[in-house]
Amino acid sequence: MLEDAHKLLGNAAEMKRKLEELSVSTKSEDGFVVTTVDARGRLVQLDLDPRIYRSPNAGALARQIIEAYQRAVDKVDQDSRTILEKYLPRDFDVDQFSNIDFDKYASRRDVADY
Repeated sequence: MLEDAHKLLGNAAEMKRKLEELSVSTKSEDGFVVTTVDARGRLVQLDLDPRIYRSPNAGALARQIIEAYQRAVDKVDQDSRTILEKYLPRDFDVDQFSNIDFDKYASRRDVADY
């Protein structure tokens, strides 16, 4: 268990960096809406193709944005889990670590001394 904890803390900076760099973009079916989310599922960019104004339909546009956003959130969740699983011991539940503040541990200089 101590070895697992050391592995996790020792790799916290690399894991944090990979999660910070993670983003996912998805397009609507027609390609007119592109949403980009970060590793936490926050919308960081929304691109709307000007062609959406050719036949304006606010309801349809809203549905396209929500659908593209939800697919991006699902994909980034999957990608985040893949990153976490690389660094966590196999018998650990990834969901246990979703709320850990890795910044706190990644900045510690004495981690290598364990």
